[in-house]
Amino acid sequence: MLSRRLAALLIAVISTSDAFTSPRHTNGNDLICTTCRYSTRYKRYSTDYTIAEEDIDSPSRIEFISPLLQDGYPPAVKEQERVSADPKPILLYLPGFDGTTLSAFLQFPALGEEFDVKAMQVSMEDRSTFEDLKDAVINFLVQECIYGRMGETYQLYLMGESFGGILATEVAAALLSNSQYSNFVRLQGLILVNPATSYLRSELYRLGPPIANSPWFRPIENIPYIFGLTTQLVPLFLDEGLAIQQLFTILSSKGLPAVVNTAQREAYMGRVAFALPSRLKFMPKNTLRWRLTEWLEWGNAVFEDRLEVLKSGITEGEDDLGMLRLSRDVKTLVVVGEFDKTLPSLDEANRLSAEVFRNNVVHVVTGAGHASTCGGTLNLMQLLRQVYPEVNGYRTTNYDVGTTEWKPRADLRGLVPRYDYANIGLSPLLYWSSDYYKEWKDDEKKDRFKVRGYLQGKNGVFGWIGEFALALRKWTTP
Repeated sequence: MLSRRLAALLIAVISTSDAFTSPRHTNGNDLICTTCRYSTRYKRYSTDYTIAEEDIDSPSRIEFISPLLQDGYPPAVKEQERVSADPKPILLYLPGFDGTTLSAFLQFPALGEEFDVKAMQVSMEDRSTFEDLKDAVINFLVQECIYGRMGETYQLYLMGESFGGILATEVAAALLSNSQYSNFVRLQGLILVNPATSYLRSELYRLGPPIANSPWFRPIENIPYIFGLTTQLVPLFLDEGLAIQQLFTILSSKGLPAVVNTAQREAYMGRVAFALPSRLKFMPKNTLRWRLTEWLEWGNAVFEDRLEVLKSGITEGEDDLGMLRLSRDVKTLVVVGEFDKTLPSLDEANRLSAEVFRNNVVHVVTGAGHASTCGGTLNLMQLLRQVYPEVNGYRTTNYDVGTTEWKPRADLRGLVPRYDYANIGLSPLLYWSSDYYKEWKDDEKKDRFKVRGYLQGKNGVFGWIGEFALALRKWTTP
């Protein structure tokens, strides 16, 4: 059985490296063709966009991580250290065009109750094309079966947010297009959060390209670019003030997100919050231009091609057949923010439910903007249990679950009461203590999961302070 799957792996890897071309939205401009050094296809560019030489020659910087292991979440680390005969299904998170996992980080501990949570990260220097990203995801999923699951077929739930929603849809169609992939992975569900399949009808499409293509020259080109980012683009990603109100509610210890329902999860939230300055990277002008064109615009053109196939029923390739199967067979959850100003997500949810996915559920997060849809108001794990009842059987008895029955309260700005009813939240001094933090060490991936710097980590300054504060609390508590 294993040898047969290994043979199928070779076929799958070969198939994912084949060239792929698709019509593209061009605004009626003439097209030119050029070859990208790090691409497997010929690329078509509209003449109003000049590809810089450094863009073409930039290597791929795509990484797949376990975010809970990376941030030392104890239940996930302990579970990873054990060898399970019945591993959980994988939930793979594909991020927006910023390439980070920060937007959904609050949801990961609760999702870890039922899933082995994985995520894709893409650095700001990356110049991968849409097809490069798609191939990277598929190759990771196949290799996860061979190396991570010892050749055993596993269940997969794909979650894509914003741009990741386009990528997740295309990856799902590819997985269903080739029967060889069923030897490795079985797609059970597709979760789309504010999917950017509506990019060509969005405010981001109207405002983004002029800022990314502004004709200013060095050394002053960054000044108008930063001004455009801060005054026009950044406000698109914000809500109507809900996130700020929730932050003050959390800091005043009056409430917490429903998914932060144990002390370990509160410490996890605090550690990631402390790391935000180092994880939030400035997006250079060339990166914004590349991703608006090569990721969002190209991905939308591919998606619209698939939609035409669904309407006509005429397929031209395996991926078109996969899209038909995805539309018909896979239950899809569409989660959108009520006040998304970046994309017309409410309208797009209606379009997807009516024209694309036959078996679908649409959930609107009250008061949320584009960036805060997966924030404090949403309890995604609870929602997934309702939409996909089969996932309820994977929870382990020793996983950090906590109380999940609370419903969001209006007086707490969509949050819930603290799990411990305390008047003061968990001290930041304890975030890296042994009760709330466990560093993951993997010899094969030690650089990936290694906590950087001398401040954080078990043996860092924060770790020593945490241990001292923990001992002091235990000594003074009756």
